[in-house]
Amino acid sequence: MRHLPFLIVPLTILMLSACTDNVSQDSDRYEYGVESAPSPMVMDAKMGRSEVAADNSGAADEVQSAANYLAYRYGYSFELPSASVKATARSHSQRCLDAGPKLCQVLNTSTRDYDADNVSANLTLRAEPEWLDQYAASLIESVNQADGKMTASSVSAQDLTRQILDVDARLSAQRTLRDRLTGLLETRDAELSDLLALERELARVQAEIESATSNLAALRQRVTMSIVDIDYSSKSRAVSSSAVAPIAQALKGFVRTLSQGLAGVIGFIAMTLPWLIFVLLPGFFGIRWLWRRRPAKSRKS
Repeated sequence: MRHLPFLIVPLTILMLSACTDNVSQDSDRYEYGVESAPSPMVMDAKMGRSEVAADNSGAADEVQSAANYLAYRYGYSFELPSASVKATARSHSQRCLDAGPKLCQVLNTSTRDYDADNVSANLTLRAEPEWLDQYAASLIESVNQADGKMTASSVSAQDLTRQILDVDARLSAQRTLRDRLTGLLETRDAELSDLLALERELARVQAEIESATSNLAALRQRVTMSIVDIDYSSKSRAVSSSAVAPIAQALKGFVRTLSQGLAGVIGFIAMTLPWLIFVLLPGFFGIRWLWRRRPAKSRKS
């Protein structure tokens, strides 16, 4: 019996940890020395776990009765003159930045220049739903003013209700466990090893609370702010510079080939001219002089 107070702390930690692992009721049966009835502290732990389960069940039912948590994603595709693609994308991005992070957040921007007539851009942002209605209308208006048009639009929704309910329920249970562990630490009627075990368990629970809190905040932000993907592309022209590009390339190739040929001729002349001046011409005149100096008989024969 005198060792009973030192057994209460580790057994209570085990009982409190069980409330977050969904153990069965049969695992709640413990034996304490020669006594058949559990101590009042263990009874409090059991009652606390039942209260937590009831509270979580009520909270889950209340959330489930409300509207589902849906995360929306919108998509817009615009076609504009090639000279207006970049300017329009920049103005739409700047309008989001001017609204502030509470209403709109720019996630990604990119542009691609293939040639003067083939330009594209992309803009991805996160926006508050009510503000997004006005923003989408202003997008279409600005594109029309730039002599463009909207070619496609889409909307999709991801149901995050189950994820949010699960994270919220785990977070509530971990907070209750943290409070009860903190209360046990304040009693300080156990051995040092038991107190250290309590502190380690409390640190673990606190880390799980912080992780679940961050996860829940990210999920709720995904619900409260919608993702918007905007694509910009240049209009196709009947006769563009790309259509006559092969002819231009052929003309450039002709000039290049002619230049290379002339360069080869000049190089050949430059290489043979010294031989002509210093070898061939002197040899020719030397042979001719020797031929003239031959005797007349030799020439007649």
